[in-house]
Amino acid sequence: MAYPSQRRTGWLAVVAIVALLAVMGALVSSLQWVNRSFPGFFVYGNSTVAPYFLPQWSGNREGLRFLDRVLAVQGEPVARPDMLYDLVRASPPGVEFQYSVEKAGKVVQLVIPSMKFTFQDWLLSFATYLLAGLGFLVIGFTPFYMRAASPAAPPLFFMVSAVFFWFTTTFDFMTAHYLPKELRLFAMTFTPSAAIHLALALTRSAEELRRRRRYLYLAYGFSLALGVFYSLTFYGPLEVWRWTLRVGYGYSFLVALAFVGLLWSALRNPRSDLERSRLRVILLGVFLGLFLPTLGTVLTSFFAWEVPYNLSFIPVVFFPLSVAYALLKYSLFELDLVVKAGLTRVALAGALLLLYVVLVSLLGVGAGVYGQEPLLPLLFSVLVVLIFNPLLRWIESAVDRYVYRKEYDPAEIQSEASALLRSLSRPQAVAERCAGLIAERMGIESACVGFRPADQAPAVVASLGLDGDVAREALGRLYLLWSGHFGLSRKGLSKGEWLGEPLVREQQSELAEIFDKLRSELLIPIIFQQEIVGFFSFGRKRSRRDYDGDDFRLLCALADQLALALENGKLFEESERAQESYRRLYDESQALNQRLIEVDRLKKQFVANISHELRTPVCTILGYAEVLRDPAFAGDRRAILERVANHGQELSRLMDDLLQFSRMESGSLGVALREVRVREVFQALETMARRLIKGRPIQFRVDVESSVEGIVTDPEKFQQVLIHFLTNALKFTESGEIAVGIRPLVEKGELFVECWVSDTGIGISQRDQEVIFDEFRQLDGSSSRQYGGTGVGLSLCKKLAHSLSGRIEVQSEVGKGSVFSLILPARRPQTEVGMRLVEAA
Repeated sequence: MAYPSQRRTGWLAVVAIVALLAVMGALVSSLQWVNRSFPGFFVYGNSTVAPYFLPQWSGNREGLRFLDRVLAVQGEPVARPDMLYDLVRASPPGVEFQYSVEKAGKVVQLVIPSMKFTFQDWLLSFATYLLAGLGFLVIGFTPFYMRAASPAAPPLFFMVSAVFFWFTTTFDFMTAHYLPKELRLFAMTFTPSAAIHLALALTRSAEELRRRRRYLYLAYGFSLALGVFYSLTFYGPLEVWRWTLRVGYGYSFLVALAFVGLLWSALRNPRSDLERSRLRVILLGVFLGLFLPTLGTVLTSFFAWEVPYNLSFIPVVFFPLSVAYALLKYSLFELDLVVKAGLTRVALAGALLLLYVVLVSLLGVGAGVYGQEPLLPLLFSVLVVLIFNPLLRWIESAVDRYVYRKEYDPAEIQSEASALLRSLSRPQAVAERCAGLIAERMGIESACVGFRPADQAPAVVASLGLDGDVAREALGRLYLLWSGHFGLSRKGLSKGEWLGEPLVREQQSELAEIFDKLRSELLIPIIFQQEIVGFFSFGRKRSRRDYDGDDFRLLCALADQLALALENGKLFEESERAQESYRRLYDESQALNQRLIEVDRLKKQFVANISHELRTPVCTILGYAEVLRDPAFAGDRRAILERVANHGQELSRLMDDLLQFSRMESGSLGVALREVRVREVFQALETMARRLIKGRPIQFRVDVESSVEGIVTDPEKFQQVLIHFLTNALKFTESGEIAVGIRPLVEKGELFVECWVSDTGIGISQRDQEVIFDEFRQLDGSSSRQYGGTGVGLSLCKKLAHSLSGRIEVQSEVGKGSVFSLILPARRPQTEVGMRLVEAA
């Protein structure tokens, strides 16, 4: 619906000013009659009796009827109504006046006492017309002012304007005659034609309405001719005037019948579900506010039935109210609930009226008049109090069963869903079980729940009869579309509504695609704490019946409960995750504690090993020193000095390892890269190995490929790693072969060099290969261990290799030996030697 423009605001100002002037004039002229004498009836300007009676008025009691003509009063001819009114007002109330009245072609004499026109009489007569006319104007002008998306708004505005002038000029038409009589006559005659125009605009498309324009011209032309004839015959022969008036009333009744017929025909083939609900609301309003009042005028004018006009015209306000509501409201289910409420209340009123008629027939004709028979009103009031609520519930149940053909028990579904949603589960489980329950109980083919938590947690999508990925994508688009156009103002949208929804006219194709992907007939937002957190989508019913207002109200209530259940489920899921995290942290802390215990044990073992490794060479050196100090020693002093030198070198390497390890731990050990001639390094390794192998059954071999002549690395760290590999091989090999070598290696298109040391020693199991690089780790840490060592050698080698941007690999088998490899990137200048290295690789 578009916002009112300045032009329409100007229209509002004009209409308000005209309405204010008309209402104020009617109030001033009519309130002057309050508490003054009047004849007990009113007449038109041509002296015919008006149809506006109250039951207690003297004219009605003495037999005066609508369209009788007053010829004389107290023997004086009545030329104008003001002569009659002035004569009566000159006397106090209660004075009897003799009237000569023309009834059915005969002149009769009636004696009618005058009465006091009280404020209550004014309220029940002219105030009723004044309020009804003003209500017509306000209600009917609203859709036109708000630019309702329907061609029916302009004819509705024209019709209510005519009714407004018809009703507000009623008192002046019968008394003062300040306004020209043609204003009321033409307003009365043009009202039925405007109603025909409105009926066609409500039930036909704009193109069909243009094709039927000639019928509208004919209707308005007839109204114009009838108004002219009204004016010409107003002071003419009584019978001609009577028939002119009857033709006008008959025309109004026929228009009401045609209006009902057009609505009934349109209801058989509505363009959408929303259109059907709108037409139902309008049909109810037309029946109450147009058909019944015009039927009353026909019964009064043609058959002289005593139908009080002021009472019969009270429900006329339902007509513009129903049309305006249907034009302004774009909610299928609100309209449906209005229809249902109207049906139940009309049925309730009829049932109570029937009860009253039964009581009157049982207690007597005079019953019900307070002054004569107070028992009936008291008994009726007691019965209404006792049966009102049970009767209303029974009528609502009957309407549900026989009119709307309800296929389920809402209270039962509400109870089951509430029990389900009160249970604590994860959001995914809650959504799936809720969708399944509702689909099963209400007979729905497909359903889908989408939930987007406010804390950016992963979205939850539970689909029944749909592809989950498709539903997730469609719900994401729906969330953006809904947030941008509806927000919290819209509680739901059916597939039939978006066709006529002006707020999404530009997005109708996208909305249609979303409905199709979700196979949805009804969409309801899931709202929590004034935020849209998801959507509930419902597919077709298996019975192929449409969703009605009760379905919508129930599903909205369930969606509200589902919102709370999903949020509780999210909190439950978070608590479960917190518990899992706590258990994981506890397990990690326990593992860390065990690790700390193990580290503490290893450190203690390391201290013991260090003490042992330091004491052995020191004691040996001291022992040999004592031997050499003995002047009487005559043995081989050179051999003893070699042993002292070996143990000194062993002690020096141990101290170097500890210093290197300490620096690596503190991060203070730098890397100095320069070119290393690998042949020189391996020659030094061979010299050291042969000196340590001396006298043992071990073969030593060096395998340096000719393509590798030099690499760029830290020579100190490079040699330290290889020396550790070699000393370990010597330590764990009793016999067999130890070999060292270097070769080029290509991995993933990049060039590396592999320096390896192999032995035929005791080997390492696969399980132990995972722990030998741990700090302070020795495979045999007992006090009776066969092999020495501190447990920092291999862990230090691993750190040194990492500092050189390399890695260490181990291949070993128990009883067969091991191969330790240091793999380094081939960082070196592109010299001729480097080119040969690339070609060899």
